[in-house]
Amino acid sequence: MITKYINLFMELIMEYENLAVFLKYVEQGGPAVGVLLPVIEAFIPILPLIGFVIINVAAFGFFLGYLYSWIGNCIGSFLLFLFIRKVGGKRFEEKIKKSKYRGTLEKIKKRKVTVLFYLYCFPFTPSFLISGTAALANMDTQIFLITMLPAKFVMILSLAFIGENVSSFFENPLKSVLYILFILLINYMSKKLIQKYEEHHRHEEGDEN
Repeated sequence: MITKYINLFMELIMEYENLAVFLKYVEQGGPAVGVLLPVIEAFIPILPLIGFVIINVAAFGFFLGYLYSWIGNCIGSFLLFLFIRKVGGKRFEEKIKKSKYRGTLEKIKKRKVTVLFYLYCFPFTPSFLISGTAALANMDTQIFLITMLPAKFVMILSLAFIGENVSSFFENPLKSVLYILFILLINYMSKKLIQKYEEHHRHEEGDEN
């Protein structure tokens, strides 16, 4: 029933006339609303993150729209991580074990943070399940943040790029190609930094033992 009303609400917003009104409210709300929308999405996975990112980019421009979306989505994922780790939840764990992410739980438990990084980089991977999996695996908070923040940086950047260039891709293909190359470069650099951190952390644990 709740899902039905949420879908109806999103359909109403995405109609052209209603979208223009909604954009006006977002602009008037300023940064607080721009950040709040992705925070809500982290807790209600049925809401479309890409829709909120596109709305933020349309309301605040590419840079600020991207920044508010990144900050909000990171805050939401971190709060969800803390909440699930605090309250636990056998039902949530059972849901993960029955999904295609059941193997991810074991990999994250073995401190394979690169797995978490890759999953967060994909725009359409359910962030709710990823954060919940990391929480149930008792991942260290510092490691979670170091992995999640750059991965979200790449993922939100790709969504903001879509929102900014979806209509101008054929008008200025060179600009679009440069954006794609930039995103790939950031993705590569972030992946290397995460791998180095993971190796360094593994060596430290080996020295302690």
